[in-house]
Formats: sequence, structure tokens, C-alpha cells
Amino acid sequence: MEHGLDAAEGHPQYATISPAGLALLFAEGERPSPQTIVDVVEEARRSGLLARVSHRPEPDAGWLELLASGLTFDLLGLAPAEAAAPVAVYQSFGFEGDAAAASATAAALEAIELVPSGHIAAGAGLDPVLRIMMGLAANIALHLPVAAVSWRPAQTLMEPRYFSRIVLNWLGGGAFPALGLTALMRAADGSLATRGLAHFTGQEMQLEGREGEAPGETIKLAIRVIDHLVRVGRITETERAGAGPDTLLFEPSQVGKLVLVWRGD
Repeated sequence: MEHGLDAAEGHPQYATISPAGLALLFAEGERPSPQTIVDVVEEARRSGLLARVSHRPEPDAGWLELLASGLTFDLLGLAPAEAAAPVAVYQSFGFEGDAAAASATAAALEAIELVPSGHIAAGAGLDPVLRIMMGLAANIALHLPVAAVSWRPAQTLMEPRYFSRIVLNWLGGGAFPALGLTALMRAADGSLATRGLAHFTGQEMQLEGREGEAPGETIKLAIRVIDHLVRVGRITETERAGAGPDTLLFEPSQVGKLVLVWRGD
């Protein structure tokens, strides 16, 4: 059964993993109930959040529909119903300790999941839908004992305060939160490739490495490139950006949904 069907037809199937889902993870027994979410949304509304609960089935259905800026989203896996599907973790951000520990922690947690409702699911990668959904999740995370946040398209795991901070900064006009809403994969030649950027632009990105460049500097450049690509959208023909030694060449690959980024020098 697809997300966002008429309420009379029942709740969405939690076993179905949404490719556009954002999961909030809780310790066992701490997943919120529908009433808790109603209370959280009402409290956030008093602080300026433009959202409300637009449909509330019976409590044991385990889901609610949220309306924000004219768009609807389903929040699944609420107690006492079955939790949302477990998350897969490729890369983690904002936690103290190593990535393996964060992944192990995630395996022991229970998820609720925010997804675009059926009538906007086809536009799940559109900027307005993503911004509203991320803002909703960030506000909910600030009001609940969330242990971690997982973004399924990139298979990333984020510390909840880190997630809320980078998302709210982005929504306030800051840079796109590349380290969280995408993951970065380093190849043996020093190049960096994204995981999950295609959800926002339709293309993944591969940035050429530079001999002798510190890994941290390559990551900083990759973050700026990702922000640029999210702002300009899909690259369909070769483009240049910057000037002098900072020039970058953006070239759409003829194989797969990939944009190659070369150094101009």
C-alpha cells in the first residue's frame, strides 16, 4: 500500500522503505505516540512553525499526516504500532567516537519516519518539498529524545543536534548541508564522489583529486562544489566556474547520472 492513501484505506506499510524517507531514531521504548507528536507540533506552532496535524487515525494505526506550507507528509512508525524499517548506515556525522560505534548504536534503535505523502511523492526531490520536510524533521527532533537521524537516500546517520543545526542554517540561507544529506566516498587516486546528491540534482558528483593536497582541503572543496550543484541543478553541458587557479570544469558523464568536476589548471 502506498504512502498517503485515503485514510479509510488504512496506514502505509512500515516494512516498505521509502527512498525519500528521513528517519528519527529512538532508544527502545521511547518512540513517540501520535498524541506526543500532536503536542510537539502545537508547541512548535507557537514558536513559528507553519505546520499542523492534518489527519489523525486511531492511535494504534501508528501514523499521522502533517500539513506544512500546503504540502502533506506522513509520519510513520509511531508507538504503539510497529517501528519504521531499520536504517542502513554508510557514513555518520556529528557523533563523538568512531563511525563503527555510531553504526552499532543505530542498529539498536527504533525508527519513526517522515516521508512525502502520496500526491507529492513523485516530487520528493524538488527543492520546496525537501526544504519543508527537513524543516519539519529538524523542529520535531529538537522537541523529542531523538538519539540519531538517518537520511535514507545517502544512508547517512547524524547526531540530532548536528542535524537540526545544519538543516536550519541551510533553510536560513546558509550552505547546503553536504556532510549529512550526502556522503563522500574517497577513491585511491584522491578523488571524491558523492552518495545521495542525485536525490537533489539528478546526478552524483566526482571531484578530481590533486596531488599533494591535504584530504581535508579536498573535502572543503567538495562541500563548496556540492552547494553549487544544488543551487544550479542538473548539469547538461560542460560548464566552467571560478577564475584562475580556482577554475573548475563541470562535465556531465556520458555514462550514468554523474557530473565530473575537473580542476581548471
